[in-house]
Amino acid sequence: NLIANGVRALLDHPGQLALLRAEPGLIDGAVEEMLRYDGPVENATFRFAREPVTIGSTVIPRDAVVLVALASADRDPDRFPAPDTFDIRREPQGHLAFGHGAHYCLGAPLARMEARIAIGALLERCPGLARDESGGELDWLPGLLMRGTRGLPVRW
Repeated sequence: NLIANGVRALLDHPGQLALLRAEPGLIDGAVEEMLRYDGPVENATFRFAREPVTIGSTVIPRDAVVLVALASADRDPDRFPAPDTFDIRREPQGHLAFGHGAHYCLGAPLARMEARIAIGALLERCPGLARDESGGELDWLPGLLMRGTRGLPVRW
């Protein structure tokens, strides 16, 4: 879903798409912004609080079931200036698209490499790439953990 979500973000933000086409060297930062802005993992798996913890004004009691909303954390305005803006030149701030700590995704380096290669090649080989709006609304995959669509209709 990283590649499709990333391509969709670029197509929905033509200025950022044009910038990446003009400066292909921005691909590393672009992939990091794609992960932060609309990553493939929406939530972490359920966890249990081992001890009481306070987050903001909310107290989470010991043994409470907790679902970490990674996508929400990656839009936190206290951490990311203009968090709802897709900006491939954004200074990296340590997003949570692949989790953190002991639960960090072991496949993260491979996913990043795949995205850099696939998106770079797609933009190079398909200069007229655009969303095909004739297909109607996107069909989002159901689920609580992953975020993606069944397809991304495009024309080139």
